[in-house]
Amino acid sequence: MAYETIRIAPRANDFTELSAHQEQTPGTFFGGRAVLHLQCANSKLRIARDELATQADFAALGDNTNDDELDVEIASIDVWVATRHLTLWSTAKNTGIQLPYTTITLHAQDRDAVLLQLSLSDANMTADEDLESLTLRIVPNAAGMSETTTSVEQEHPNGNGRATSPEQRLYEAISACQELNPDPNPEGSDEEGAFDEMAPGASGWITSENMGDLMDEDGNFRMPEGMTVVEGAEDEEIVPLGAGAGTRRTAADLDAEDGDQDDGKWQRTG
Repeated sequence: MAYETIRIAPRANDFTELSAHQEQTPGTFFGGRAVLHLQCANSKLRIARDELATQADFAALGDNTNDDELDVEIASIDVWVATRHLTLWSTAKNTGIQLPYTTITLHAQDRDAVLLQLSLSDANMTADEDLESLTLRIVPNAAGMSETTTSVEQEHPNGNGRATSPEQRLYEAISACQELNPDPNPEGSDEEGAFDEMAPGASGWITSENMGDLMDEDGNFRMPEGMTVVEGAEDEEIVPLGAGAGTRRTAADLDAEDGDQDDGKWQRTG
């Protein structure tokens, strides 16, 4: 499943505050606590009624009793934007949903809300016609935003270096965390036989990085498996390399050869 339902409410001490994270080098880059970029209590969700009817886990976040014919508004939602997950916790129902950032296919500011388009199916395991998606809007509560965990200041059109509206601050926090969680399988990267232009030797040049791949244990040149030779004209004959091709010689070997040559010259001219 693309998301996880939770039954235990997130707590501030489950996370490392962003300000503390920026002030010191972490003791470890693996297995540490997630960094909290923003917390916003008592927010709301808006979801189209027909979409919510097909998503029981999201419907369980609220009573869904409002009379709006098109959208359902779910209140009492705490939003936690951390480096690993975006968490939506219902304080009224004591249940929540953790969303990996790879689930978010699109996020944007939409008036007083942040719009999220979610992909709720594994694209690698689900047929295209069976893929599930959901569009929701988070309406942040300015009074419930934690000032100590707001994302790092950035340049904004208003010139004061900080997002001012609640929805803009929420959008910036989600953007920052999503950049830390790129799609592990971007489109086209898993194609069979894909060519990595940045791989050592991919350009066709022999360098210090790929020299070891072109020499055997005796220092002789060899053609690695899977590498093809690009031939020139069809009538051009490929001349094999001689027996000594690819042999590496040390300075001592060269000095010895020079010495032998000097001795030979002395004997011939003597």
